[in-house]
Amino acid sequence: MTEKLKDSRLKDKFIKHLPFLTRPVTHKEDWFFACLFGALHALIVTLIYHHVPEPYMDEIFHIGQTRRYCEGNYTWDPMITTPPALYVLAVPFCNGYERYVNSLLYILLFVYASRFRRMFLKDNVSSTVMAVVLLPVLLHSSVLFYTDLLSLVFVVAGFSIHSRFFASIAFLLACFTRQTNIVWAGLYALVRIYHHFDSRSPVRSFLRSVFKLWSFVVLALLFLAFVYINKGIVLGDPSAHEPKLHFAQFFYFLLFCALHAWPNVFRNLSGLLQESMKPLALLSLGVIVPVINYFSFDHPYLLADNRHVPFYLWRWWLSNPLKRIALAPVYMISFVFLQRLSSHIPLLVRVLFCLCTLAVVVPAHLIEPRYFIIPYTLWRLSARSLKPLSVIEVLSQLFVFASLLYLFIFKPFEWSHTPGVKQRFMW
Repeated sequence: MTEKLKDSRLKDKFIKHLPFLTRPVTHKEDWFFACLFGALHALIVTLIYHHVPEPYMDEIFHIGQTRRYCEGNYTWDPMITTPPALYVLAVPFCNGYERYVNSLLYILLFVYASRFRRMFLKDNVSSTVMAVVLLPVLLHSSVLFYTDLLSLVFVVAGFSIHSRFFASIAFLLACFTRQTNIVWAGLYALVRIYHHFDSRSPVRSFLRSVFKLWSFVVLALLFLAFVYINKGIVLGDPSAHEPKLHFAQFFYFLLFCALHAWPNVFRNLSGLLQESMKPLALLSLGVIVPVINYFSFDHPYLLADNRHVPFYLWRWWLSNPLKRIALAPVYMISFVFLQRLSSHIPLLVRVLFCLCTLAVVVPAHLIEPRYFIIPYTLWRLSARSLKPLSVIEVLSQLFVFASLLYLFIFKPFEWSHTPGVKQRFMW
């Protein structure tokens, strides 16, 4: 057998496991569970409206901008730094119903997440998707009028649509929701390019791939034009979103994933500890320790606002250099865990995913769990898991969400400098 034939067969074996290349499938049960979750979400939103009828925190800006659109006033609020897709979509829900738009989006999320899951694994679909859509930080932000859910829906839809053209439309809408979603469009395009790459005629196969992805080329050019005209990625006032090499964010993301998928961690604990004792894993600590020591940053918003979980994480642990370094082995084990559950995915795709996650989270100065929602969702939907563990994960997610929702609704507090104004604890 010739070397070329061997290479061809090896590549064929590799490619058939590449995601985004097979036609995604939707089952009837997906729509049943999706509508059920959408209805339950609407009930929670109704509860929120009953106890918190006025726009809260970032909703003040999002709902304010939407209602200006309803009045035909298209003046942009400089305090808003993300594009207006959500505000345009929510115009029919104006004047007290804006939060319900997310209840409809939850239906789409469940369906597209199920399609995405089946591109990687055919088993344990519904329970895995439930574990993902019940991610506490996602569910909490979605019962308010925040952009996280719409952003996630467009990204997952982009990966789950077989047509390259319609996938690019989904990613375009994702970029109209949050600018950093251009990174996930790039991941989709790169995997497609590799699929068509031929080492015997690299230039020709590359050009052929780019031609087939012409709509993604247009998307990239439109994004570059936006950055040039806007003089940067951030809309509005960029002062609070100046990029920083915040490499510790990637390790926070790893820990975030491991904590939310903790039943799988316990099941694989002995194997994880064995792999973590290998020389390469131990040597990685020599990189992790200086990175978290010199590239961990606070933010004025983080230090000034005690209504968020990261405020307490920083105050009680991350602000202390020794405590930060003590987490290095935990980060290393978390990375091994993510790779272990994703070992069925080609190495190339895993490397590209890590690079894209770095591109999304590292420039963020502010420690914000909502930034982890999309990469976590993409990883968790593609990762292996057993159904009993997914059920435990679902119950765990519900417990965490219910606990924080209780604090948010029933345990408001006041700041001494703004008496009479209720503050509420959230992610």
